Amino acid sequence: MKINEVITESKLRTSSKYALPDAEVFDDLDNGHPYHMYRFGVALAGSPDNFGDSNGPTRSNLVTIGYSDADREIIDAAKRHLGRKSTRISKKKSQEMPDVNHQSPVQPQGPVRRKSK
Repeated sequence: MKINEVITESKLRTSSKYALPDAEVFDDLDNGHPYHMYRFGVALAGSPDNFGDSNGPTRSNLVTIGYSDADREIIDAAKRHLGRKSTRISKKKSQEMPDVNHQSPVQPQGPVRRKSK
């Protein structure tokens, strides 16, 4: 196929229409908004009976995670530079859930001793 055929094409070829079964195009799901395409894919995976909240906890907003102090400095500098504000949705450090068992269920056996021959 020549490049001018690709550029001037504005309709789906007849041969493609015959070859593609049940094809649909979603005009509002374009590459300019890949998150919407992602959410559509997630809805397809959970369909038809596992939808829950269609917006999710953060909607389509950007989420950043600062694993280290250096990450936090970078994120804060970018926010200051662009004059953006954010809302914290978790604590500064990761923690165990309160219901996690902190003691081992296995009794300590003491030091392991090597059997001599």
